[in-house]
Amino acid sequence: MAPPPVDYSLYYVTGRTLLPPGKDFFESLSEACEGGVTIVQLREKNISTKEFLELAIRGKEICDKHNVPFIINDRLDIALAVGCGLHVGQDDMPAIEARKLLGPDQILGVSVNTEAEMRQVLEQGVADYVGIGPAYDTATKKDLSTLLGTRGVSRMLAVLGESSIKAVVIGGIQPSTIPNVLRQCPAALPSGKYRGLDGLAVVSAIAASPTPRDAAEALRTLFSQGPSYPVQLQPAAASPEKIIQAASVLLGRLRKGPNPLIHHITNNVVMNDCANLTLALSASPIMSGSAQEADELGQIVGTLLLNFGTVNPAQYAAQETAGKAANRNGRPIVFDPVGVGATAFRKQHCGQLLSDVHASIIKGNAGEIGALYGTDEVKARGVDSVGTGFKDPASIVKNLARREKLVVAMSGVVDYVSDGNLTYAVENGHEYQGVITGSGCMASTAVAAFAAVSEEYGPFVAAVSGLVAINVAAEIAAARPDVKGPNTFRAALIDECYHLTPEKLVEKARVKLV
Repeated sequence: MAPPPVDYSLYYVTGRTLLPPGKDFFESLSEACEGGVTIVQLREKNISTKEFLELAIRGKEICDKHNVPFIINDRLDIALAVGCGLHVGQDDMPAIEARKLLGPDQILGVSVNTEAEMRQVLEQGVADYVGIGPAYDTATKKDLSTLLGTRGVSRMLAVLGESSIKAVVIGGIQPSTIPNVLRQCPAALPSGKYRGLDGLAVVSAIAASPTPRDAAEALRTLFSQGPSYPVQLQPAAASPEKIIQAASVLLGRLRKGPNPLIHHITNNVVMNDCANLTLALSASPIMSGSAQEADELGQIVGTLLLNFGTVNPAQYAAQETAGKAANRNGRPIVFDPVGVGATAFRKQHCGQLLSDVHASIIKGNAGEIGALYGTDEVKARGVDSVGTGFKDPASIVKNLARREKLVVAMSGVVDYVSDGNLTYAVENGHEYQGVITGSGCMASTAVAAFAAVSEEYGPFVAAVSGLVAINVAAEIAAARPDVKGPNTFRAALIDECYHLTPEKLVEKARVKLV
């Protein structure tokens, strides 16, 4: 018979070498079980078979007392001797052979690090769960395979799909990394569902704790607080009329104050324009690229805006630090992946940033969105898009939003915004926006300003609202008699953002559901 259903939510992999001085292993294990550990794996290296067996017998007794499943790492002989489950790695006995010896009624898990290994698990059909990893660097295991990051784990979960095989993630799983892991790892499936993690495999977070009961309780709480996908639609986004009305409310909120602080870590080409546009929309800019103050600013900002326009290693480090701080403090993040398709450096660091930091909104042009999506239908030349655009832009934006589990806004002749559920087209704007440097960056600034006051409406409404506001202002600016071309338009655009009222926004907004 098959093993009974198992709760994998807090999977504890033991680590005796990590125990605090004077802490007894069995005492620590018992406290961890009392704190909410749901499954225990005994992992030992470089000890005799006799000592391993003694540890396994005593460890299983403790776990049985707390009704916690107990499994052995690598050693089938020990698992058979004590009558428990087994976990095997890629260099251990093949899972299909282990299952023959273990029998059908014990838990069998397999470590996987590549999509090919995941497919092999699915083909064999003998494993109850997979351990995906390592997600991050870890000191508890030296013979590491490729670090997957959250995006790599997500790709693995996509291969696992709707299989009944359970999945836990391992490698660097700590209280500081768990919120991002839970936000980033779930994989969007063709069915419209998401494949998430069934549990977190932890080692030092419990083993090294002087109070493993408390540590386990805190970890269980963190797992239970993970987001659910797909995200529920905000009522304000249900129709064009409602979303335009919400945009007017947000603009009124900006005008009324207090002015939210927008932290820009942006490119030096557009810094002055973006700072002035922030002020014109009644928000307050701080243009700081210092990693040393990013953490402190993360506690007080309304929105963090990250722009890749002139990214370098020092600026990237500041963006990563600031992004993690914003995530910890629940602040929205707008990410503008300027020129992401232009160089390998940008692609690599963009992928790393999106793995380590959960953005609320990605705002880019067609070339940048295409590079993130993985299509070359629209080419990029430097920071600009080349060509006529996507044949089906709404689908590209929607599918990228579903995959990345955030809001995607794509600027162009028509702007498209999607949360992976609904997609809106913003039809306002003027051709002058396409012939001034930094118009896309300024649009991201507008989105960031609206995101700072959109707590109850969420990032989807904020993204649509910010684009409507700057595009309506662009139309008004271009119609002014003193605007003779792109250079006078730039100044007029900031002026009209300053003068824009909720009433003008509602009157001129052209938004439709696509």
